Amino acid sequence: MDDTNLLRNLGAVGAPADFEGRVMTALARRKAAAAADRRTRTLRYSLAGAAAALFAGFLTFNVVLPGREDSSSSGASALAELRDSLPITETMSYRNEVRNSSLEPRTVYILEQVSDASYKHIKY
Repeated sequence: MDDTNLLRNLGAVGAPADFEGRVMTALARRKAAAAADRRTRTLRYSLAGAAAALFAGFLTFNVVLPGREDSSSSGASALAELRDSLPITETMSYRNEVRNSSLEPRTVYILEQVSDASYKHIKY
């Protein structure tokens, strides 16, 4: 048996009473949503363009332009003139302390706070 034969044997059924009204209401809602989407599409594209222009400007002023060397003064001397003091960071190597502590087994290093109260004059 073919499926089309089964469908031919079925009788026609009438639509519900409010079917046409529901279809027209849904169609009107979809048309209104499509019109609102068309209005906001321009705004979305303009915001995307503004973000792209801002990013391009950021790259231009922070990557391309600082790469040029000024002939009147170098960047280091200009930076030194602008600041009163320059921060210096030195790295510390604790390799010798660990090596010395392994030679003397009675040495114990406590690297955490052992009391509930914290005192400013104690440095861990």
